[in-house]
Amino acid sequence: MAKHLLSKSTYIKSLQCQKALYLHKKRPFLRDKMSAVQLAKFRRGTAVGVLARNLYPGGIDMTPKSPSQYQIKRDETLLALQNPEINVIYEAVFQYDDVLIMLDILVREGEKWRAIEVKSSRVLSETYLQDAYLQYYVLKGNEIPLIDFELLYVNEDYELKDELKLAELFISQSVMLPAEESLEKTASQVLEAKATLQLTKSPEVSIGTYCYKPYPCDFIGHCWKNVPQNSILYLSSQTLQQRFEWYNNDIQLPEQLHNAELSDQLMALNQQKLFINRNLLLKEIGNFDTEKPTYLKFLFHQAAVPELKGMKPYEPIILAVSAFQPSNTVQQIHNWSCSAESAEWKSIFQFLNKLWESSSAFIVHEDRVFGEFAKKADEIRQEIKWVNYADILPKSDFMIPSISENPDQKLIQQHIFPNQKPLKDEAWLLKDLLDDPAKNSKKVSLQLEQYTKNLAEIHKYLTSSIEI
Repeated sequence: MAKHLLSKSTYIKSLQCQKALYLHKKRPFLRDKMSAVQLAKFRRGTAVGVLARNLYPGGIDMTPKSPSQYQIKRDETLLALQNPEINVIYEAVFQYDDVLIMLDILVREGEKWRAIEVKSSRVLSETYLQDAYLQYYVLKGNEIPLIDFELLYVNEDYELKDELKLAELFISQSVMLPAEESLEKTASQVLEAKATLQLTKSPEVSIGTYCYKPYPCDFIGHCWKNVPQNSILYLSSQTLQQRFEWYNNDIQLPEQLHNAELSDQLMALNQQKLFINRNLLLKEIGNFDTEKPTYLKFLFHQAAVPELKGMKPYEPIILAVSAFQPSNTVQQIHNWSCSAESAEWKSIFQFLNKLWESSSAFIVHEDRVFGEFAKKADEIRQEIKWVNYADILPKSDFMIPSISENPDQKLIQQHIFPNQKPLKDEAWLLKDLLDDPAKNSKKVSLQLEQYTKNLAEIHKYLTSSIEI
């Protein structure tokens, strides 16, 4: 059989953007560097898929060791289906209509088979469903007699007791009926993707929200190279959808948008400056003794599979924190860390409570994970005043020339202090700490210290009377 043209990942890419598919196959050297966050998601998904095999033990693994083995493993899979002594196959390889898939788990039930795809998420997105429909399409084309096709995903309400119970960790949902109903549409989408790959040059596709949703594209740097730095697309205070509505209606530069409420932000965008309404900012921050702030940086770990008793999937725990107190006669840094397998992480509460005794406010810039953690942190003193810039900036008309709707501290620092050494991505710091805590703990702590010191500079800059 001829080499395949499409896989699950390239098919999903085609649904997001046909140009991205073409560039991925024909011009891979134009690809952007993959983000640390996306790499972490891939690693997590693979690990959860392997774990789920324990629900169906004793199978044979068809995972190809290299792309050159795809066709070999496809033939071996077809032979295994005919062997009555083989009841479970992992990563079964099938090809049909120039599409190659590797199914997580295939289980024999009498004369038929149960197809199972494992997802590490807590919900089933439209992308996951389209992925499953494609696999069903290929299995149907191979005339595999199926009793069902189901998706396994993580039960967010599962709580780890004395031992891990996989049957309770995963939720099963059949998608065989909607996959059957989508066969014609799936075939049409496969045909369109294959037609794209037959082109002699990349298709003409304008940039749009699909450059970032459902996943950031690998070729944004290439496709956006002619977008001016003061484009209306970088008005970060507005939703991406709103910005593209303007852009597609030929409102592409700040001077073309006549909006009195956004006039100050538009002027800042044109000048490549950030904007913030200081009155709103100071109102949101509130009053505290400005002589005794403590700047904090947390490193959260959210395991898809809970590792500690009493924990749930993706429930955040703190693996490390750095605290910077610039108000003392001698500036002080306090560091705390633990391992992911240790229940000692709860000593973070004592660490923070003790730190509060010499503080007037805890200043952070943390995303939604911090909010999830704070809601359950009953052991932290209630009188602590938290100033979270991630929550405050959107309420202060904050705009920084960026595509991001929620600019993080790293991005803000790069804009305000472009000559400073860039901060290391939190996802990489977390990977370092999880891979080898003993070796990397000190290195990670030094990076977190830099986060806190930079946050102190950002806070001073945003709250000062100096014109931005």
